[in-house]
Amino acid sequence: MNTLPLSPHDESSALDDDPRTALVRVAATSVAIYGFPLVEVIRTCAMHTSPHATSALRAPFNTIHASMRRWTHEDRDIVTPANDFLYLNGWIDLSNGPVTLDIPAIEADRYFVIELLDAFTNNFVNLSPRNAGRDGGRYVLRLQDEVPLQDDEYAITCPTPLVWLLGRVLVKDEDDLPGARGAATGFRLNGPQQRQPASVSAWHDSGEPALDFFQNLFNGLRDVPPRPNETSLFGLLLRSGVRCGEAVDVAALSPVTRRGLQLAYDDAMRLILAHTESRARRNWGYSFQLGRYGMDYLLRACTAMKGLGALSADEAVYAMADFDEDGGRLDGSRGYELYFPPGDLPPVDALWSLSLYGADRFFVDNPLGRHALGDRTTGLRYDDDGGLRIAIQHAAPESTSNWLPAPTTPFYLILRLYHPRAAFLEGRYAIPAVRRINFQ
Repeated sequence: MNTLPLSPHDESSALDDDPRTALVRVAATSVAIYGFPLVEVIRTCAMHTSPHATSALRAPFNTIHASMRRWTHEDRDIVTPANDFLYLNGWIDLSNGPVTLDIPAIEADRYFVIELLDAFTNNFVNLSPRNAGRDGGRYVLRLQDEVPLQDDEYAITCPTPLVWLLGRVLVKDEDDLPGARGAATGFRLNGPQQRQPASVSAWHDSGEPALDFFQNLFNGLRDVPPRPNETSLFGLLLRSGVRCGEAVDVAALSPVTRRGLQLAYDDAMRLILAHTESRARRNWGYSFQLGRYGMDYLLRACTAMKGLGALSADEAVYAMADFDEDGGRLDGSRGYELYFPPGDLPPVDALWSLSLYGADRFFVDNPLGRHALGDRTTGLRYDDDGGLRIAIQHAAPESTSNWLPAPTTPFYLILRLYHPRAAFLEGRYAIPAVRRINFQ
């Protein structure tokens, strides 16, 4: 007897009920969480190193691009950027041999950090005044220990051939911009000319987010395989016929497998997004494990989603607020105040900065062109007793000196503490809650 073909809706329902789909869905969800940072690294690398790149941070492999201005709402390469620095950006490929990094001499009162991340966003080395000094130096980035060194060189062994260099050079204030530019342009990379790795040059963007994600992930795992102790993550997916580490054409997979991948992607993205916010609706949340994740793949994915390129906690701590002191979601339809009592400013040895981001994870356009307030903000007014009140709202207050402008829609805050002191790292300092100051 002839049967009518299934409609798209019926076909999808049939696939969803197939136990083979459930197997792929379960197997691929954990793989998606594991691989989310790798896909973000490949995406960002493709954006910066393509011959046709239009990114402000574009640069060929094994070279450094130094930005000449602080980032604003117009910059959308990397989520949750900071507004306090000139960024240095470099993509390094060690497949054909070592690459040298030259750090210039930097004046005593200028903070800088050269962050090195592997292809999974693990921050394996930071070079800042605390360990690199201020007199400059040459560092040899390599994959193997047997590369000989000169007497004036320092070796850095890298965990993956693809390395992301993300540097920051402090801009003290607007008058300091020329000095910051001079410092930023002194950093240099020197190594073999490289083409893009296969996974970067083949970046896939067909408009099907889930299938594109897995295509890019499978490509990436061929260039940067998981470590031996991580291969068990892929065992269940192997049972479904998908061999990570080999060439995989997602479009050629069976309908059941593709549907399982789509459902897995949706599950993983919901899970990652949910864990970027405080499940207890706490005012401030932060982790001292950022950048050095070990096997906490969910934390690594959450950081890549809302803070790609985060420094490890020994260099900086990122405290995030999505909610006010009463557990209400921060929203620009209301007004807020962050009050630091006298003697209770964030305890840091370098600097602290409070930034505001829209729901899209980027800065928000505003009349002042102000995206952050911190200990170097020109004109910041303190109370007579030394306390500090920061107004966080959409409408301009009577005095704008302490105003951090908000959109009319939901937003979140990040308080960055660079070189946090022991009082913070040991839990003896609590960040004051964001307090709602009016209701509408």
